[in-house]
Amino acid sequence: MKVLNAWAVVLLSLLIFTACNEDDEEPVNTREAEGTGKASIYLTDAPVDNQEISAVFISITGVEAKGPEGWINLSNFDEPVSIDLLSYQNGESFLLTEEQIAAGTYTEVRLNLNIQENGGTTDAQGSYIQFKDGSKKVLYTPGGEQTGYKAIGGFIVPENGSASITLDFDVRKALVAAGKEDKYLLKPAIRLVANGDAGTIEGKLSGTEAFNRVVAFVYQNGAFSESEMDAPTQGNVRFANAISSSMVDQNQEFTLAYLNTGTYDVYFAMFDEQGEFLNLLGSYSNVKVGAQAKANISIKLNELL
Repeated sequence: MKVLNAWAVVLLSLLIFTACNEDDEEPVNTREAEGTGKASIYLTDAPVDNQEISAVFISITGVEAKGPEGWINLSNFDEPVSIDLLSYQNGESFLLTEEQIAAGTYTEVRLNLNIQENGGTTDAQGSYIQFKDGSKKVLYTPGGEQTGYKAIGGFIVPENGSASITLDFDVRKALVAAGKEDKYLLKPAIRLVANGDAGTIEGKLSGTEAFNRVVAFVYQNGAFSESEMDAPTQGNVRFANAISSSMVDQNQEFTLAYLNTGTYDVYFAMFDEQGEFLNLLGSYSNVKVGAQAKANISIKLNELL
């Protein structure tokens, strides 16, 4: 009996050891899938005021996000990703990265840029402006290489689900001509939009075919004031509090994309060939935007308020 008991103990030990080994050999990808979801990060932009600018390139070396585990790396690119922001307007966007990350609530996304720090000594020239005459100007940013280019706003990555997020640049506000130094700075002017909670205004403004340039500026309902048209101080722009903007094209159409659900007012301004503000044409108020929906408006110039 003692021999049998000893064998029973050995057999039981082997069974326990085997069971433990089976747990330890669980596939790594299965474990990683628990408590995670997919995040897709897109980039888009709005038009610039300066009509001599043909392209605005930024060079991105990595993407980070701040969420339930603090700051995490989403992507570190082997080679910097160079993007002309002006190529992605009117609802067009560029897929920057798509990653599996921890599920939960995120509050910030940070782009690490290959860009010259203002006053620094590095030779980072991956980010620059290109003009219609073919010339280029290197872009500078204060502290850009150390802190990155942050976009603040909330989004949720659901467990075993996915979230699409758009970083909406406003290069019109971001570009700052640094006076006598003949230098351009790229200050933070970017919105973080959860695509599932956002919609679009698509419209047509008839009667503007004879004008050089008309821009539609979108504001939260009631947020516009007459001071928006004042001559800007150094480093600022007119219509500074507009959420976004869109140029009315040759078909007299415009698109204001990636707007959070809510009620908006659209203001139309006329500019000359050089992009200098001439006057305000009027506005169209109380446009309701729903999540993942399009609000279509069609108006005539003489109907503007």
